[in-house]
Amino acid sequence: MRELIEVPRGLADVAVTATTIGDVVGDEGYYHYRGRNAAELASTATWEEVAALVLDESPEPLVGDRSLPPALVAVLERVGPGGLDLRTGLSLLGATLGCRPLIDLTPPERRADAVRLTSAFPTLVASIHRGRPVEPDPSRGHVADYLRMLLGTEPRPEAVTALEAYFVLTIDHGFNNSTFTTRVVASTGADLGACVVAGFTALTGPRHGAALERMLDMFDGIGEAGNAEDWMRNEIASRRRLQGFGHSVYRAPDPRGEVMRAVSAPLAPERHAVALAAEEAGIRLLAGRRLVPNVDLHAAVVLEGCGIPRGWFGATFAAARMIGWCAHALEQATDSKIIRPAAHYVGPL
Repeated sequence: MRELIEVPRGLADVAVTATTIGDVVGDEGYYHYRGRNAAELASTATWEEVAALVLDESPEPLVGDRSLPPALVAVLERVGPGGLDLRTGLSLLGATLGCRPLIDLTPPERRADAVRLTSAFPTLVASIHRGRPVEPDPSRGHVADYLRMLLGTEPRPEAVTALEAYFVLTIDHGFNNSTFTTRVVASTGADLGACVVAGFTALTGPRHGAALERMLDMFDGIGEAGNAEDWMRNEIASRRRLQGFGHSVYRAPDPRGEVMRAVSAPLAPERHAVALAAEEAGIRLLAGRRLVPNVDLHAAVVLEGCGIPRGWFGATFAAARMIGWCAHALEQATDSKIIRPAAHYVGPL
């Protein structure tokens, strides 16, 4: 009988493969895309430039066809408002684009699928939100057009700037749960559409991407900045978890949070003040517990300040992370070994 390797719960601190895409150095509060400081890129580069870097280090900015396939447009028109959820819509997007199994494609064909899926997904999000097919505007940047399509109005310049920073910061973040899920499916040779659907469903969990929207509930509970410390002290005394603090990897301040803090002030000054007061109070109250502020604390202010409605933060997260999922799926597709771990059986004989 083979002897199994014992690993920590949740595969914590276990390296399951090698990657050239990026890494998170949690003890130092740093993460990068192919050796480039991700937080710095959020202030110095466009989403198109960083997406190309992450996907395959292409020097050409990533620009693709954002239109929806006619077959998917027909479905949206037929079901009408509220008739299609995003999980199903993403599955249909992959199917109607004709994505084929990664194992059957050449590297250029895999890349083409990645660019097409990533480019069209924001259009899908906006179309489902607004209850009808929405036309993209190829003259605009990827992020600016997403915000325009989602809101149905001309976005404010400061909102576009802040959201582009959020998109760049969110493209990839190490071997998080949804990225690992994407790679597990990619290891089967499945089509890229199936891979990103798997990543998206993992993202919907409250312990992953869905935690972001819960920040607004915390801010609503605090009300005004001056109430932050008393409110948070009561939450701690009641043994309730404080949103926006703690991370599975970071032991130093989350660099994403620092960028989001800087761009959130002009978008929503009152919410920014509440988030800042909560951050400062949390640092005092949680001192010694290694629960550092994470990106959700100020990212929630940015998304709300951009006008993105509650219920659509997770979809926006997915639109930003899509190219990272694709990059990992394509990297995994170069390995012919399927991911197939074992488990210790502890039930009745």
